[in-house]
Amino acid sequence: MKGAGYTVWAFAFSFLNAFAQASNPDSTKTYYGRPVVVTGTHEAMSERFVPATISIVTAKELKSSGQISLLDALSQKVPDLFVARRGVIGYGINNQAGTITIRGLGGSPNTQVLLMIDGVPQLMGLFGHPLPDSYMSENAERVEVIRGPASVLYGSNAMGGVINIITKRNDHTGTSLKAGMTYGSYDTQEYNAAVGYGMGNLNVLLSGDHDRTDGHRPNSGFNSNDGYLNARCRIDENVGLVLNGVINEFRTYDPGTTYLPLTDNWVDVLRFTSGLSISNESPQFDGSLKFYYSYGDHSVYDGFHSLDRNTGVIIYQNFHAFEGNVLTIGGDYRHFGGTAANDIARLNYGKHYKDEMGAYALVEQLLWNQVMLNAGARLEHTNVHGDELVPQAGIAWTATSSTTIKASVSKGFRSPTIRELYLFPAPNPNLQPERLWNYEAGLLHSVTPQISLELTGFIAEVSNLILAQGVYPNVQLLNSEGFTHAGLEFSGHYTAMNVLRLDAGFSYIDPGSQTYSTPGRKLFVGFNYSFEKAEINLALEHIAGLYGAMNHQKRLPDYTLLGAHVAYDATGFLQVLVTAENLFNASYQTIYGYPMPGRTLFAGLSFHLRSI
Repeated sequence: MKGAGYTVWAFAFSFLNAFAQASNPDSTKTYYGRPVVVTGTHEAMSERFVPATISIVTAKELKSSGQISLLDALSQKVPDLFVARRGVIGYGINNQAGTITIRGLGGSPNTQVLLMIDGVPQLMGLFGHPLPDSYMSENAERVEVIRGPASVLYGSNAMGGVINIITKRNDHTGTSLKAGMTYGSYDTQEYNAAVGYGMGNLNVLLSGDHDRTDGHRPNSGFNSNDGYLNARCRIDENVGLVLNGVINEFRTYDPGTTYLPLTDNWVDVLRFTSGLSISNESPQFDGSLKFYYSYGDHSVYDGFHSLDRNTGVIIYQNFHAFEGNVLTIGGDYRHFGGTAANDIARLNYGKHYKDEMGAYALVEQLLWNQVMLNAGARLEHTNVHGDELVPQAGIAWTATSSTTIKASVSKGFRSPTIRELYLFPAPNPNLQPERLWNYEAGLLHSVTPQISLELTGFIAEVSNLILAQGVYPNVQLLNSEGFTHAGLEFSGHYTAMNVLRLDAGFSYIDPGSQTYSTPGRKLFVGFNYSFEKAEINLALEHIAGLYGAMNHQKRLPDYTLLGAHVAYDATGFLQVLVTAENLFNASYQTIYGYPMPGRTLFAGLSFHLRSI
């Protein structure tokens, strides 16, 4: 443990030393036609040179979807990503609502897909999973989704994939204003406002959001308020500071299944996250040092109450030793946990904390401006399970100016959470980390500058999966035997003269016995057309082969959804918005026993003085 601590300080010294050697930014850096991504490598580069499979969803796509929840929009657009829902808005934190799966991996609760905001992990300290109700589309500039393990860069919880929300910032001198409101079915309301201010090297963005609904079933209401701060200061042309903070509080109600309805089954949640990052840029070095702190206060109708904390530091440095080469060295440390009790049942679950730290190196080499080689490894250490070695390797070959072939092999892992080790149900302090080996190959092809296609196939071999085994009250959490996931993913995009965009996505997966919340087949077709002052967006989604439990139990009916969103510029600063969901009025469920709403309609206004 002592040696690992020295390693982190060594990285910090290397980072600060890089500042001293920094010179003018590199204005000659070139990207090669496809979208630029940062999540897969820590180094901004063309998607065609990243061996990992990455989906990118922009702020424009999020807005045109008409979805209030960011995860609902991603669930439509990203192949093999699925989010279980139970109502109009609001997921809740029990009965599987808000479960996120990528390629059949997600966990229950959601601990196998890492959700981040600007590279900072979003995890409850005791339960080790994100809260889907904390993430709204309004605050996102873009979202990058890694489909497959990314544990070399991001450690535990990135076993199944990563969702990195890159937040909006103010880039204007002077004052910028934006406000909006939406009202619709089941007394659903959404209000948002943002103000930005820029002066010299300082830019600040402050925003807030309020969402509520009565819900489409009795006792299914939801009420949420959140605030967001992003302040950026450029110290000089090489060094920048970013201060951000998010506060979110909500009350959600679980109506229960139609077979066992519930009354006044509520959960109150308060979450706060803050972070400070220092970045440096130069021709030879660039990187970041981030400090973050998160706090949670959760209360449940049955008397359960918890307080949790998550404190950490993330550091990485990219070294550009010679042309086409990037060496990334990084490390991270986090201390997390908290206290939990049930006042009604007079149970005290005690105080529990855990420490995790890791160090990694990743090298990328571009050869002949066509072949990108990628290899790296992480050594992770926890005070509970000791050390875990995590390697990865990949290749991306640009065979022609329009065709790229990718292949990679990577390991993912997830350490048991404090809940699984010490709390409930049936805690087991002898649990071992979950592990995964992922093998995939893909093809990117641009038929024309307007038409792009992507095809990916993968095989994932999972071992030590933590599962609840037995029948209540005789339930045990145990590491299971291994199993295999295999699947295919396709996406295609067509754009014409910046007024028409067509998107299509299809995924097929065989998850073996791990069938919960994993559609066997998922199809999405999107149509977006802009003309004069109006924009029309249509989204068709078909889900088949979905189950409400593991081992092919509780089969749910296949369903097809059609949604529409229309935006009209009434003036230069005012938009009128109309959104309709489930136009076919389909009867469907994503969670067994929780029927979703039929046809719904929402209308709203959006005001802006300079866009944010």
